[in-house]
Amino acid sequence: MLARRSAIAGAALVLAAGCASYTPSITKDDKPTGKEAYLYGRFHISSPVTRLAVQGHQRMGFTLKCGNDTTYTIKFDRDEPLQVLRIEPSSCTMSEILYSDADGFVKSRKPAPDSLKKEVTYEAGKAYYLGDFYAEARQFPGGGGMHHWTWRLTNVTNDYRNTTDKLKTAFPNLAPLATENRIIGR
Repeated sequence: MLARRSAIAGAALVLAAGCASYTPSITKDDKPTGKEAYLYGRFHISSPVTRLAVQGHQRMGFTLKCGNDTTYTIKFDRDEPLQVLRIEPSSCTMSEILYSDADGFVKSRKPAPDSLKKEVTYEAGKAYYLGDFYAEARQFPGGGGMHHWTWRLTNVTNDYRNTTDKLKTAFPNLAPLATENRIIGR
């Protein structure tokens, strides 16, 4: 019995090690204390729904590495593209781009392009707009039962005013916060 539990626990560890760990967006009822900073933007991915998949569709994300040794991975989503992350105030740089399949398993990690590795300081009590990003992902059957996955960033826009209006409507407790346009890579 102990051997079976150990095998199950070992299998769970293997599965967890390969899963993408996206930082969750805050809830609509989140109330700022003034001690945290917020990052927001639209991170949309066009990706077909995969039936019986854990996450439902392929995703990707931007990982920010911060000076206080914390990392945050912003998730691209097809259904909820407006993402709002609560972070500890710090200076952060995009470090990598993460790609996961519809079951949440990491398929690839790539270093962020140098053009996106700009260090930015995020202060407490403010919300920072990172941009509106649009991507697409596809899965193709391959030989021998293998699958091939693709992800592609298709557009980046600076729609600060409209996205900020959406932020303040969707997250009313954040409406009083000062916002800044800190679009990634510019």
